[in-house]
Amino acid sequence: MLGAFAEKHGITYTLLSDEGSHAIRELGLLNEQVQDHHAHYGIERRDSVVGVPYPGTFLLDEQGIVTDRRFLDSYRERETGVAILEQGFGIRSSEHGPETRASAPGLQLRAYLDSDGYRAYQRLRLTVELAIESGLHVYAEPVPDGYVALAIDVAPIEGLAVGAMEGPTPRPFTVEGLDEHFLVYDGTVQLSMPLTFTEKVGDREVVVTVRYQACSATDCLIPQAVELRLPLSERNNVESDR
Repeated sequence: MLGAFAEKHGITYTLLSDEGSHAIRELGLLNEQVQDHHAHYGIERRDSVVGVPYPGTFLLDEQGIVTDRRFLDSYRERETGVAILEQGFGIRSSEHGPETRASAPGLQLRAYLDSDGYRAYQRLRLTVELAIESGLHVYAEPVPDGYVALAIDVAPIEGLAVGAMEGPTPRPFTVEGLDEHFLVYDGTVQLSMPLTFTEKVGDREVVVTVRYQACSATDCLIPQAVELRLPLSERNNVESDR
């Protein structure tokens, strides 16, 4: 079965046929809830899926030493190759999905998806880059009343689950003469969030709104809301029950 799969998909590297799931058990990756997962998705019980691992990836350095492991709880969910490169290794991929750019008061915006298409339960990643003008900053949560914190919102799409925003830790900032403390971003900032379609909904457009307020040490610009649009096409899954 493994050989047929490799031939069908043009896989030429070595694959492990773990009969009896011995390697999976030793690595602590045995998914003992897979039958419950199948029941949740309305899939008929099958003994052939017993002994499967959680989906995921081990990351190795140039010496072959495992430096990280990225595994997901749902047997259906998968990361893209671009996400593993950029989020796992911190390497900027030479290829990704659609991107769009915008200029706004105080900064330049760039947004892109790590693929131009989605499969049901594949975890895509939305990345938003902000190039903030020198001498300015944008606020991060939490902020005192009267200020606007940076926020990235994805317009609702049927079957789309949007994860929490991830990014660098903002730095502390104080304004002389004010008894208030802030967290801010400045320079170039890259933020991202996972997007997972739990069903096929056809070709769609991901609409992203970036809200922020750019300020200097003495003045603030008017709060802004910038809309960015990214097309996304539906793709067939490799296996029908994923």
